[in-house]
Parts: sequence; C-alpha cells; structure tokens
Amino acid sequence: MAALKHFSIFSFCTFFLTFVSIQAFANTEEIEIRVLPESIVYQEYYTLGDIAELDGFDVETIQKLAKIRIGKSPLPGRSYLISRGTIQRKLKGKFDKNNLKIILPKKPTVSRASLKISSKQLENIVLKEIKGQFQNYEDVKITIKTKLKDIYIPKGKASYKIKRIGKNNKIGGYSSWMLTLMLDQKPAKKVLVRAKVDVFDNVLVAKGVIDKGSKIEKTDLIEVKKDISKEKIGFMAKNQQIVGQHARRDIFENESVRDRLVGRPIVVQKGMPVKVVFKSKNLMLSNTGKAMKSGRKGDVIPVRTLRSKKIVYTVVIDSKNVEVAL
Repeated sequence: MAALKHFSIFSFCTFFLTFVSIQAFANTEEIEIRVLPESIVYQEYYTLGDIAELDGFDVETIQKLAKIRIGKSPLPGRSYLISRGTIQRKLKGKFDKNNLKIILPKKPTVSRASLKISSKQLENIVLKEIKGQFQNYEDVKITIKTKLKDIYIPKGKASYKIKRIGKNNKIGGYSSWMLTLMLDQKPAKKVLVRAKVDVFDNVLVAKGVIDKGSKIEKTDLIEVKKDISKEKIGFMAKNQQIVGQHARRDIFENESVRDRLVGRPIVVQKGMPVKVVFKSKNLMLSNTGKAMKSGRKGDVIPVRTLRSKKIVYTVVIDSKNVEVAL
C-alpha cells in the first residue's frame, strides 16, 4: 500500500514537471514573421498583419503583433520597399520576451490600393463637362492646353465635379476649369485645367448696308454661321427683336446685328409741337406744348406748355400726343 502511494506521488510530480516544461516551452516558442513579397494595403497606415504572415502557437502574442502599426501607406498608385530595420524598430521594446524570427524575401514591397484615372479619361471628362455648358450653341470646339497626367486615388465610390474659375463675360476663349475628383462624396484630388473654347453659332447679319434711321425689314437680314468666341455673353439679337426696329447708325454688309445697333424709331423730334394730355380718374385736360427733347414711344421727355411756359414731364404716346407722367 505504501509502495502504491509512493508511486502515485512520483507519477503526479512527473506529470506536473512535464506540464510546466511544456508551458515554459510554449512561452518561449519561436514566432515566424514571414513578410510577403508584395502587399497591397487600403488604409492610410498599414500594420504588420497587412504585410506578413505570422506563424506560431502563441495566439495571443500573434494577435498583438498583427496590430502593430509599421508605417504610413504609400500614395495611391505608389509603392516602396519594406526593410528589416523598419520592422525591428517598431517591435523593439514591445516583444523582447518572445523569440521573433523575421523572414524577408528579396525586395518586398508595399503598395496602396488605388483607382487609376488615365490622362485620356481625364481629358474626356473635361471635354464632356465643358461642352455640356455650351450646349445652347450650334458648334463648340474645345482644346485642352494643360498637359494631363495619369492620377491615382484610393479605392472607393468615385465621382467628380467641374466648374469654371473666375468670371469671364466673353462667350468663349481661354478659361480655367477646376476638376475635383470625389471619393465617397469627399474631395480626393483637384486638377486645374486650362482650355480654349471656340464657339460657332448662327448669327443674324445685314444682307447689305442698312442706312441709319431705316426701318429694318426681314429681307434686310440673313443668318450665317460665325465664330462668336470673343463676343460678350448675350450679344445676339433674335429676328423678332430686330424686324420693325430702326438702325441707330449705318449697319454694314455682313455685320452682326446686335441689340445696341437697333432701337424703336424716334416719333417726337425736339422742338415739335405736341398735344399734352392730363388724365385722372374723374378729369381729363389737354394743352399744347413743345417737345424739349426727342423721344421714342414710351420715353419720358420734358415738354414746355405754350400758354403757361411751364415744363412738365410726359410719356410719348405717338408722334402727336404725350401724356403727363404721374
């Protein structure tokens, strides 16, 4: 019985010593850090787990190792080499009690996952957007003056915005445009683009010389396609706005007929006698006067009454009548 008891004690001690030895071995077991030949990362910073395979039985330590931040990720579309020294510096003082074995292939690299937008894609985007802002014109020719390059942005939901920089009262010509590439609805990259826009449209011109003061008829006008790039925005007049108007000056053959070149005819000349009418709800008076200024229908002109010699301001009704302006 005593022998059996002695054997049991011996067996227990043997088991305990074996268990302690296994635990001690487990605590000092080697963990391999096998750096990958090529790693692709997605975030601004990358960890050891992003660039290496970790192998060993100490799961808790491996989980901690995987979360160690090694460095800042390259710019989208770029890559750089990973050195042993970089990894060792990041691990120094944190896992000194562990047996870590770093295995590096020849020239391991880390790259940032990205979307490549080629220079041709950028050009097509800019051309499409600029042309869309000139869709009211007959023909538009756009020349990109900026030398565009391929660009890279991080992966995500990509979109873009484009707008003209600065104010320009000319229809076309040289202009600057800001192309903003968006990632997940946030600005990711801005590209300044310089472009030349040549705009062509159908314009009303004089078929022949139109003399000053002449009433413009439909037969006096012809529509031709012209380069209007250097013209001011809104310079063109429509046919219905011109026919029936009078030329303010001589309009030459093939000259574009602008709004400022035509106007309503002068129906009251300065010094002409006119009938001055005063109207109210229950009263109407009239007098005779002399126009102190020439005027078109609807213009306000001063008139001196012949009897009282007073000056009153009147609205031109027609060539013979004016009405006191209230």
